[in-house]
Amino acid sequence: MWSVNNFTILARRLLAIAVLSACTSIFSGCTSASLSSLYEKTEPAFSQIDIRSPKGRTEQLLVNTLEHQIGFFSEDRRYSLDYTLTSASRSTLSVAGSSSTLVDNNMTSSYELTELETGELLTSGKVVVSATSGTITSFYGRDVSSQFANERLAILVAERLYQKLQLYFFTEMAESSTSAKLK
Repeated sequence: MWSVNNFTILARRLLAIAVLSACTSIFSGCTSASLSSLYEKTEPAFSQIDIRSPKGRTEQLLVNTLEHQIGFFSEDRRYSLDYTLTSASRSTLSVAGSSSTLVDNNMTSSYELTELETGELLTSGKVVVSATSGTITSFYGRDVSSQFANERLAILVAERLYQKLQLYFFTEMAESSTSAKLK
């Protein structure tokens, strides 16, 4: 049988859930609005990037992911993006004195964004990502596992590179608007 005390506790819980869901929807709306605004502000600069052609499968995944995130490219190219990808893997020990079935996969990308007209280096840097994966005892299984890990890491590098470039373009736009206001 329900008592007044149980009803009060239930009402408080429902009120708390309602308040939390309202706050969550408000904050998620603010976040999505600010992210779409950031995309709209940096989209014109991204559409003018000329990306170097890929030389292998992992570079192709990187370029395809970047192109997918950028969306479309204008005919008027203003920037050139050059990059290098390096990957490495090593076995890790989980217990001293015994071999492990875990492999650390690391991928590093160095990038340079230059202006095509002047050849001026606008920004450069590195993106480093890593993942740990289990290995399979067969040599073929190890090769396939390593290939899949490298492909996933190439996609992750592209996403982080996009974010770094987006931060660069947004910072440049913010500084130029601030300096224009100061003049």
